Amino acid sequence: MDEEVTNDSEPVRVGIVGAGNRGQNHANRYERIPGANVAAVADVDEPKARELAEKHGAASYASHDAMLESADLDAVNVCVHATLHADITVDALDAGAAVFCEKPMADSYAAARRMADAAERTGNALAVQNQLLYAKETRAAKALVDAGELGEVYHGVAARSPGFAFDASGNPDVVQLGARRRGTPYVDGYGSPAFVREETAGGGVVLDLGSYTVGQLLYLLSPSDEGSATTAKPPAVERVRGETFQIAPERFSEDGDDPEVGENAGYARRIAESGYDVEDVAVAFVTFADGSVLSIRTNWSRHLAGESSALAGTEGGVRLDPFEFFSTAGDVEMRASADLEEYLFRQQYLDGERGRRAYDEGLWADPLYHWVESLRGHRETLPTAELGLESMVIAEGIYRSAELGREVTREEVVSAADDAARNATDDATGNTDDDAE
Repeated sequence: MDEEVTNDSEPVRVGIVGAGNRGQNHANRYERIPGANVAAVADVDEPKARELAEKHGAASYASHDAMLESADLDAVNVCVHATLHADITVDALDAGAAVFCEKPMADSYAAARRMADAAERTGNALAVQNQLLYAKETRAAKALVDAGELGEVYHGVAARSPGFAFDASGNPDVVQLGARRRGTPYVDGYGSPAFVREETAGGGVVLDLGSYTVGQLLYLLSPSDEGSATTAKPPAVERVRGETFQIAPERFSEDGDDPEVGENAGYARRIAESGYDVEDVAVAFVTFADGSVLSIRTNWSRHLAGESSALAGTEGGVRLDPFEFFSTAGDVEMRASADLEEYLFRQQYLDGERGRRAYDEGLWADPLYHWVESLRGHRETLPTAELGLESMVIAEGIYRSAELGREVTREEVVSAADDAARNATDDATGNTDDDAE
């Protein structure tokens, strides 16, 4: 693989690992992105890899190792279950490729830190999927924060925010992310059982929807050097208190009825056959080292209307869904709406021909577009890996706090990751405690 990722005269040659739903979706989106070329597809399901590769004129491989060994790639797109993210990402970075990884970054903070360490060690770019970072609401809120219109931001709420789902052609459709009234993977008819099994997903809604809104709020709470969003450094987590709940099995199991009869029979059957063992509701409170705090509400299914994500500062506040700005002017309490489409139009057209094309073709919403543009040298990318890593501190903090029934510190999460790293090293070298003695 090339020492330099690419240049503007050559397309970015992308290898996709995972030919399932996400891999297919990403491959279709690359077809719309100038300068992107799907060059290879890898999947342990060889017929599936071959089918996707043939559709896009790419080579197919039965493993990511074989792809990294044989294919001439600039970048790798990881589209497999979270429990596999770290190993594949580290291998790809070590092979000289830039990596774009689906969310969540990994299934644990220890695994995510391995990925971040590999990116730092190799000098190769690592990005983590979060389309909320490119939403109009996020961009406008960040502009207000960086302009000082909110004063000192002391409280964030990660709940529900407008984002995107990309259809089979790569076109963005607006969806609500973070907190759903109802929409449990597989149980409610979409997705596979792997989404609701810890063995494959690593966790439930905390990692699935929570990774979107937590990453978004970390970004909005991040101070930007000289007003540049690309330099935003997320605030450091200090403490986390969280609780998780599993609601769906009880919701669809009424009075101990036979799961094969009654109006909930289909849902109960899907819960049973999926091996459903993850949380579907989580509530948490995070304290950062700078004294600011973050409230978190994330759920696949909850008997309440969604609560909007928001920011509160000493001079103003922002609600993201619907977008509203709160402040005081002339001793009058103001509650203002905004023309976000006009704002987006101006921002994109200020970016010249590339920005105009991105606006006209709907590419501005796609994280893959921004990633490819950064690899081609046209723009600096947002710090998605840094945001993803700090999000994993919070996610693991929620799980540990819920298990222990108390607040946990950053040091506890990091210490557990250190232990995991030492154990992995010992396993790899064959060292044991007995050997050390």
